[in-house]
Amino acid sequence: MNTLKAAGSSTLNLPKGSYIYSISASTPDSFAAISSDDSLRTFDSSSLKLLSVPAIKTHEEGVTCLKEYGHATEGGPQLLATAGRDGKARLWDVRSGSGKGQPVVEMETAKCVPVLSLACSAETNTIVAGTELASYQAAVVFWDIRSPKEPRLQYVESHNDDVTELQFHPLRNDIVLSGSTDGLVNIYDTNIADEEDALIQVINHGSVHHAGYLSEHAIYALSHDETFSIHPITNPDDPAQEPSPIQFGDVRQSLGCEYVVQILGGSQGRYIAAGNTTQQKLDLIPLVPNPKWQFDQENIWRLPGAHGEEIVRSIYLDEKSQAVFTGGEDGVVRAWRAGEGLLESREGSETPSTKASRAKDKRPKDKERFKPY
Repeated sequence: MNTLKAAGSSTLNLPKGSYIYSISASTPDSFAAISSDDSLRTFDSSSLKLLSVPAIKTHEEGVTCLKEYGHATEGGPQLLATAGRDGKARLWDVRSGSGKGQPVVEMETAKCVPVLSLACSAETNTIVAGTELASYQAAVVFWDIRSPKEPRLQYVESHNDDVTELQFHPLRNDIVLSGSTDGLVNIYDTNIADEEDALIQVINHGSVHHAGYLSEHAIYALSHDETFSIHPITNPDDPAQEPSPIQFGDVRQSLGCEYVVQILGGSQGRYIAAGNTTQQKLDLIPLVPNPKWQFDQENIWRLPGAHGEEIVRSIYLDEKSQAVFTGGEDGVVRAWRAGEGLLESREGSETPSTKASRAKDKRPKDKERFKPY
């Protein structure tokens, strides 16, 4: 067992009772957060001091998503993408700190259907949004930000319920994954015009809370009832029988948790972040691929205290500052580090952020319909 030490906390001057929904890298030395007051705020990675409020009101009807546009930690564009229940996806320049800033680019779904998931590819000038189910249809919508008035591509038949997750393939920007509360995780080849032909793999998992790539060859799926599985990525041109998925089932008992926040990590390390409000802790459990994907429960990194009795909504491993940042339903951002002399840390062990660095390189809470925790 390894322990990360609480190194600081901040409310980011949020109104009392606010939730932190999501944290993202903003610039090489700062981070951004969206919250239930619908603002977009940036803070210093070392002090957690509030730096700016690029938007007091990011969306008219509630912000749902925050994503990097480019790679800020690698000196990329200082742009962040948000989406909201107003049916819009927007790009923001984080250097605008007045709170009254206007988005750099704005895109809108047909009939302003709420957007629940978002993914970005700055290399191809693409933003893709997943919508809520409306009029018996849920869409995956692609825009080129250079011509944002009309989508360049839409998939409207592959899901029949809310699209809760989107992610680009780690090496190929033409391959996109989507997940939905209809239980499906789909993979598309966006070079193929016909939607049916573009769908190159379908995984039936259960109502998808999160899904994504563990590696170039493996996909994970996490349901709203904490059921977890890992699936091989199939080659549509290879007639060989695909390997069986690894089914972990409901991980709450095996991991000693009440809910799973997300899967996170760098190119040489993946972690499942599992929280327990009763015991007031958050664990980062390594996911290791040898000999097959499994939890390495001997090398857990624990965040004792976590966010008290409140749920953690977002986690970010920062390779540059060697810190872990968490945001929760207590409206607080916290920083965690492996301090010297920490008795519970194993000698010579690496923090999650150190390991990733050395190697390299919700939507808002909806008590009535979804209960992911």
